Amino acid sequence: MSDLATELAAATAAMLARFPVDLRTPGAESGTELWAALLDAGFTSVDVPEEAGGQGADLADALAVLDALAGAGALTPYAEHALLAAWLAGNVGHSLDGATATVAVVDDATVDRDGERVRLSGDAVGVAHLATAEVVVALAGTPDGPVIAVCRCDCPGVRLDSGTDLSGMSFGDIDFEGVEADFAAASPITVDDLRTRGALVYAVALAAAARAVRERTVRYAAERVQFGRPLAKFQAIQQTLARMAAQTTLMETAARAATDAASGDAVTARNAIAAAKIVTSRHAHEVAAAAHQIHGAIGFTAEHALGRFTTALWGWSDRYGDDHEWANVLAERILDGGVDSWDVIVGGRDGNA
Repeated sequence: MSDLATELAAATAAMLARFPVDLRTPGAESGTELWAALLDAGFTSVDVPEEAGGQGADLADALAVLDALAGAGALTPYAEHALLAAWLAGNVGHSLDGATATVAVVDDATVDRDGERVRLSGDAVGVAHLATAEVVVALAGTPDGPVIAVCRCDCPGVRLDSGTDLSGMSFGDIDFEGVEADFAAASPITVDDLRTRGALVYAVALAAAARAVRERTVRYAAERVQFGRPLAKFQAIQQTLARMAAQTTLMETAARAATDAASGDAVTARNAIAAAKIVTSRHAHEVAAAAHQIHGAIGFTAEHALGRFTTALWGWSDRYGDDHEWANVLAERILDGGVDSWDVIVGGRDGNA
């Protein structure tokens, strides 16, 4: 971790201490004070290009902030706004000017141009933080190439079908019907690029949530006394804790390796990110199940903090592709794309790690 990433993580932890997170589940959006503090500090544009109003730092630095927020159970639109929407708009020189945004992929979109006006039609599914977003940054796939379109959520023609995910956050679909975009430009970012970055973002978030689950479960097993001794003294509990520790360490290691690789060779980075999403998504459910087994009924109550992190593990494991999808992607690269499996194992090309 770079010095800047360390400082950002420490500063985020200080903000979280100042604005405590309500960990009841299902939860509400973490306090507007926390989000305002992140905006004011410029933490929501860490790796956005400077010409688009960002800080121009590395992706790893921005992910350090996400790790701190996810590990504390804060429900903010940081992943969608800072790491995806603002970055996407910033790549075509557009600043969001302080508006809270979410990101959407519109496959098979129609983009009509009438002079300077650009109208977007199409559907986006599985969009997070719909209720709190002021604008949506859409990456529209068209026959002429991808287009980035920034639209206001209250613009005529935008229909939101919003429910909630397991943690209680708004999550749903968007139907664009001839929506006039505030800004639009041809995109240098492809849909695959965005999905890969999204997979890395949620791999890091999953690893952070799993770490929180492990720490809370180990502490509970040491404190909870049953039949005259702490739970942690029972051999079956020890085995479950050991398995959980191994799985969460694998998740953290995979996410860290993908983060380190993200700024290097493109092929190595994409393979490392695919591997990280496979590992984090695959173990997320097992870690959550083991934690609830050890906590017993108390872990399922709305007031207990465990639910904040286990619902995150359940809900985030298929964001930007689950483990099966990314396993197929990685297998195709090896079997059909000529990628050397040894390079995937060692995290380098031509056997050089």
